[in-house]
Amino acid sequence: MSDAKHALGAILQHLGGALRAAGLYPEGHPAVHTPVRHLASGLAHALRGRERLAIGLVDDVLVVEEVPFYEAETRFKAVVSALEEAGLESVTFLPGVTLSELEILVGLLAGRAGAPEKGFAEAFKERGLLHVTCCETPDDTDARARAREAYQRSLGIVVELMSETRMGRIPSARGAVRVVDSMRDIVLTAPDALLAQALLKSYDEYTYAHSVNVAIFALAFARHLGVEGGALHRVGIAGLLHDLGKVRMAESIIKKPGALSEEEMAIMRRHPELGVEILQEMQGIDDETSEIVLHHHVRYDGSGYPELPAGAEPHPHGMLIAIADCYDALTTTRPYQKSRHPSEAVRILRRLAGKAYDPQVVARFVDMVGIYPVGELVRLSSGELGVVTAVNHLDATSPKVRIVSDAASRLLETAVDCDLAHEPAGGRVVVASVDPLTKGIDVAAIVTA
Repeated sequence: MSDAKHALGAILQHLGGALRAAGLYPEGHPAVHTPVRHLASGLAHALRGRERLAIGLVDDVLVVEEVPFYEAETRFKAVVSALEEAGLESVTFLPGVTLSELEILVGLLAGRAGAPEKGFAEAFKERGLLHVTCCETPDDTDARARAREAYQRSLGIVVELMSETRMGRIPSARGAVRVVDSMRDIVLTAPDALLAQALLKSYDEYTYAHSVNVAIFALAFARHLGVEGGALHRVGIAGLLHDLGKVRMAESIIKKPGALSEEEMAIMRRHPELGVEILQEMQGIDDETSEIVLHHHVRYDGSGYPELPAGAEPHPHGMLIAIADCYDALTTTRPYQKSRHPSEAVRILRRLAGKAYDPQVVARFVDMVGIYPVGELVRLSSGELGVVTAVNHLDATSPKVRIVSDAASRLLETAVDCDLAHEPAGGRVVVASVDPLTKGIDVAAIVTA
């Protein structure tokens, strides 16, 4: 175990000890005060140079600052139980947290006075916890609402960044950093809700929405691969800003409906380098993020652009942006291209494996989006039509679907959610993908409803 993870584990140990003692002894008892004092010391050390430290549950795994503790059910059961019983997704500590605040927190989580009537977030405010915040576990509706809000804010940030750059100004990275933080938090807790937002394709706003979609797909993909912390954040920023260099090019090239001439293609191939020139002048963007942007068109077989010096290797996360970029482009209608079904886009990615993309990385992306990706309209063995709303990573052939029509293709007044993984033997299975345009079905509206 690394020193950093050991220190975070010690914080969990002290918090767990305080919670257990608080269930046995009155407030202020030495058995409670001692582990709380150790907790305060551990947090003060861990918060040096940090803006916050969060402890939460992600898919039933206890996570501290994106470091998972898979053994938590045995080692830190008191912490897991307290979060679950309180209905809290996470508790976040800010620099300056005091011993008295921690004693109040432990008392609340231990349930000394029962569950707060107005919820824990309100109780934290009422009890004066200025350096401790919490996030209550959202239901699916809350997750979708947060995803919609993050998506719209992301879209606004991209529009602002590109507009500022077009006018010859150096934009601030502050908004991009904040919005990627929000998207990262949602990816960690409700990835399907955020991925669903990337289905909302807008013809008029393609240039802007594409950047947001790539950031979403890249963040979800990086998380799927186990990328954490600052590296995950850099992937999100690089995805959001990967095409920023295009704003310095003529719109006649960017939006040309036909094939580009050799001269136009040479100009287009400069957009990663132009993007890096802009990023290097923006405060808050580090060199590694710029490197990811620079390398997102370097191909697995060594071709692509820009050409790297002999012996140089592209940043591995550039490949994540490239695959996310390709997938969104394939599944979006543009002036010169009809959108592909998600499953067709997956087949194209597989054909490009070994040439443009690393075959193993493509395989992991397909594992994330599934054989039947979110947003795919499928026909079930029952004859019903359903829209895939979530991928089943244990069985790619059995996603969650929202059934929208009966066996006679009559649209239902109210869609019905169905988890095909839980169907009884001989129950519904997916038999084919269906073009939603032929059925007049708006899959994006269904998935995000």
